[in-house]
Amino acid sequence: MSEPRIKHYLVNEKYEDPGIVIEIPTINQYILFDIGNIYKLDRDLIRKIDKIFITHTHMDHFIGFDFMLRNKLGRPQTVEIFGIDPLAHNVYSKLQGYTWNLVEFEPEIIFKVKNLKEDTYEYYEFNIKRKFAKDFIKEEKVENNTIYENEHYKVKYAVLDHKIKVMGYSFEYKDKLFLKKEKVQQLPLKGKEVGDFKQWLSDESNVGKKYKIADKEYDYEYLKEEYSYTQKGIKISYITDVIYSPKNKKKIVELVKDSDYLYCEAVFLEKDKEQAQKVYHLTTTQTAEIANLANVKNLIVFHFSRRYGKNKDIVLDEIRKYFPNVS
Repeated sequence: MSEPRIKHYLVNEKYEDPGIVIEIPTINQYILFDIGNIYKLDRDLIRKIDKIFITHTHMDHFIGFDFMLRNKLGRPQTVEIFGIDPLAHNVYSKLQGYTWNLVEFEPEIIFKVKNLKEDTYEYYEFNIKRKFAKDFIKEEKVENNTIYENEHYKVKYAVLDHKIKVMGYSFEYKDKLFLKKEKVQQLPLKGKEVGDFKQWLSDESNVGKKYKIADKEYDYEYLKEEYSYTQKGIKISYITDVIYSPKNKKKIVELVKDSDYLYCEAVFLEKDKEQAQKVYHLTTTQTAEIANLANVKNLIVFHFSRRYGKNKDIVLDEIRKYFPNVS
């Protein structure tokens, strides 16, 4: 079956600030990974973005927060932000850089931050009606590496080394089950019964069980094969600002394994690997190796060093020697 209707792309040119957008209009979800220079994004899109996943708060990954804030003023909304400590402090510092003395006339805007600190999630809220005070909500122990999940998709992370702790992310859109309408219409099911039937087929814990239709019981496997089909999900991963080390490589490969699309930095050519090591970034061949080890289908590279100017091909050509399906 076809891929789900998901649009994903780099925010900027490959030699500019990192960041990707994932748009899922069918479920009204607009997601941003990193928030560097976002001036090129359509302002209507910026207003729709309600989830932001931050790798770390170096300037080229976080300077766009102010521009995002400016474009969101004037309409009520809640924006969820995810990342690693000291993200909550950084968000608070950004918000407190302005004076909020007329907020009683403003529609309510709330920023919710989920801040990973060691083995604990800290939750904070920043409400414009409270002049964006830093309100602690709760904390909870980390049970796994899924930082966000809803019925449609989940986002996983790995904590990586950039001489500070940074986050790598994978976005996994779940498989979707659809009914074969013509076939289902032949069953004695009406209204809510059809919805219940679909929900039962969607729950894989029902494997091996039977479902009663009229006076007859049917096996799960038979019903699923005859009356439904599955649209395969999609996995999109995002890795940037990491040193090439055995520990990082292992974590990244585990996180991005079998990605349909891996967005990964390739900052330096292999001849400049000593400089890459000094500043905790990846080279072309290191990025290609990770993509190969992780069985990635498509590799999209970015965050090219300024030393190569706007010559994108010099980086892409070197990667293609080791991983052809790169853009």
